[in-house]
Amino acid sequence: MVSVFQHEYRPATLKNMNEARQALCRILKQRGVEESLSQKVQLCFSEACANLIKHTEPKPCFISFNLEYKTGAWNLHIHDDSKSWDPTLPKRVQSLDTFEEEKQGGRGLALMQSLSDEMHYYVQETRNQNQLTLTWHIKKPIQKPCVLIVDDDECQRRLYSAYLNEHYNLLEADSGQSALDILKTQRVELVISDIRMPGMDGLSLKKALHMDTDNLLTPFIFLTFDDNLEIREDAQDLGVDDYIIKPVTKTLLYQSAQRVLKRTEQIYRQLTDRVNKRITNTLTPSLPKKAYGWEMAVASQNTGLGGGDLVLYKEGDSSFMLNLVDVMGHDVAAKFFSYAYAGYLRGLMHHIDENNNPTASLLGLLSDSALQDGLLSQVILTCCSLILKPEGALEIASAGHPSPYLISENGIRKLDIGGVLPGVLYGAQYQSMQIRIAKGERLAIYTDGLIEAAKDDRARQDLEREIVLSLHATLALPLEEATQKVMETFDKFGMKNKDDVTLVLIQRENKSNS
Repeated sequence: MVSVFQHEYRPATLKNMNEARQALCRILKQRGVEESLSQKVQLCFSEACANLIKHTEPKPCFISFNLEYKTGAWNLHIHDDSKSWDPTLPKRVQSLDTFEEEKQGGRGLALMQSLSDEMHYYVQETRNQNQLTLTWHIKKPIQKPCVLIVDDDECQRRLYSAYLNEHYNLLEADSGQSALDILKTQRVELVISDIRMPGMDGLSLKKALHMDTDNLLTPFIFLTFDDNLEIREDAQDLGVDDYIIKPVTKTLLYQSAQRVLKRTEQIYRQLTDRVNKRITNTLTPSLPKKAYGWEMAVASQNTGLGGGDLVLYKEGDSSFMLNLVDVMGHDVAAKFFSYAYAGYLRGLMHHIDENNNPTASLLGLLSDSALQDGLLSQVILTCCSLILKPEGALEIASAGHPSPYLISENGIRKLDIGGVLPGVLYGAQYQSMQIRIAKGERLAIYTDGLIEAAKDDRARQDLEREIVLSLHATLALPLEEATQKVMETFDKFGMKNKDDVTLVLIQRENKSNS
C-alpha cells in the first residue's frame, strides 16, 4: 500500500472542495495517472463532495480525502462527519437514462457508480465519521498491435501466425466473410490476406472494407502465388499497402508488416498534428483592447497536447461578456471537445439575457449540458464568467475555476467566489458577485496552469507566490506589458509544457491614454 496524499478541509464548503479537487488533480498528474482515469477520479470526488454539502443534514463540518495505490488499483477514501448518507444503496442510485427532479442527487450518484470499478461505504462509529471508498483497477494495456490473417488454407494460417506471434496479437479467418465478421467486433491494426479464396476472395474483402467507415483505412497486405499483372493492378487500384508473392519467409512477412504499420502511424501522426494545429490556431485566446470603458489584455501558452484554454466574449447593448474556460485533457480528442465547447458557449452567450444575472445563468446552462450531452460530458472543464459594465461595475461567477485576483496599490487579494464544477449536479445553482473596480485597480483571471504548473507542491507554492508578487509589481505598467512580465515570471518558475496557461488582465480605461 502506498499512501499518496491525505488532507482535511474545514469548513466543508464548495470553495474548499474546489481547492481539494485541484490538489487531487496535481497529485494524480505527479503520479503519472493517465488523463482519462484522472478525470474519472476528479469527477467522482467532486460529485461526492457536492452531494455531502448540498444534500445531507446536518451538513458536514469537515471533509477529508486520502488517495492510495494498492495491488494494482487506485483507492480514493473520502471521510466526513455528517449523518450517514450511503450512496451505494440501490434505492439511492437512479438510472443513468432517467432523472427525477425531486431526487436531485440521484443522477450524480449513478454517475459515480458508473465511473468507478468499486464503491464501498463504511460508518466508523468510534470516530464519528463516514468513509466512502472508490476504487479503480489498473488494467495493463495491450502493447502489441492486432493483426488479422485471412487464408482458407489452415496450414498457411498457422505458418504465418508462427512467423508473427512474437511481435503481434493475432486473429485468424478462413474466408473473406469470416474476416468481415471479426472486423465488426475487433479492433485490428493490419489485415494480411490471401487473394484466391472460395466465396469472398481477398479482392472482394478489400472492396467490402471500402464500404465500412470504421475499417476504410485499415492497412492491408495481399499474399498470392500468382504474380498476375491484372490482379496486381486491381490490388493497386484498391490501395493495398503491400503485395507479396508466395512462398513467404518469416523475415519478409515481418519486415512488410513492420514497414506498413510504421508508415500508417506516421501518416496518422502527420494528419493529427495538422488538424490539431488548425484547431489550436482557431482557439488561440484574443480580446479587444478596449470596450465599454474597460481595457483588457490576454497572454497564453499552449502545450499543444490537447484540451485547451478558451477566451470567448460578446459585446452586448450595454455590457461586455467575457468567459475564460479551461478544458482538461491531454490528447487530440480533448482538443476536439474544446472546439465543441467553444461553439456551444458562443451560442449560449448570444441567448443569455444580459440584464438578468447573466453569468450565473450561463454557468447553470453550461453545467446541465456538461452533464446531459453525450459529447460535452466526455471531459471536465472549469469556467469563469464576467460581465463588464460602464463606470467600473462588474459581475462575476465561477464554476470550479481558480479565484480571481483583485490588485491595488494596497496589495492583492483573491475574490471569494466559487462554484461546483460544471456537470456534477443537475440544476446546479451559481452565485454571482457584484463589485466595482476603482481606477488604478486591476482584476486578474487565469487558468490554473498559471499557479499550478510546477513539479511538486513546494514548487507550486513558490510559483504562486512569485506570480502574485509579479501581478502587484506590474500594476503601474500598461496592461500588455504587464501580462508579458507576469508570463515571463511563469516561464522562470513554472513548467511550460505541463499545462496550458492563460492570463487575462482587466482595468478601467485610462482616458489620458486614449
